[in-house]
Amino acid sequence: MTLSNPPTNRHALIAFIAAILTIVSFCIGVAPIPLTGLVCYPAAILWGIVAMLFGVRSMRQLHSSGERGRWMAWFGISCGALTILMILFLITLTIIILFYGMSAIHPIWPQYIGPTL
Repeated sequence: MTLSNPPTNRHALIAFIAAILTIVSFCIGVAPIPLTGLVCYPAAILWGIVAMLFGVRSMRQLHSSGERGRWMAWFGISCGALTILMILFLITLTIIILFYGMSAIHPIWPQYIGPTL
C-alpha cells in the first residue's frame, strides 16, 4: 500500500531547522556589533554540524523509506558545510591579519577589487 501523501522525514526537518539557525547565527556573528563573533561563530559551527549530521542521516533514511524531505536534507547538508567553511576562512583571514598585518594581504588585494586611490 502506497500513500498518496507520504510524511516528511523528521531528521530532514531537524536538518532544515538547524540550517536556518546556522545561517542566522553566522549572519549575527558577521554583524558589526562588538563581540558577537565570539558567541555566534561557535554557535554557527555547532548548528552547522547538527544540520550536516541530521541531513546525512535523513538522506540514508529517505533511500529506504518513501518519505518526503530530500530538499530539506540537502539544504541542511549544504548550508552546514558552507557555513563551517566560511567561518574557517574568516578565522584564518583574521589570524593572518593579526600576525602579519595588512601587508600580507595588500599585494593580492588590488587584483580582486581593483586599485585603490
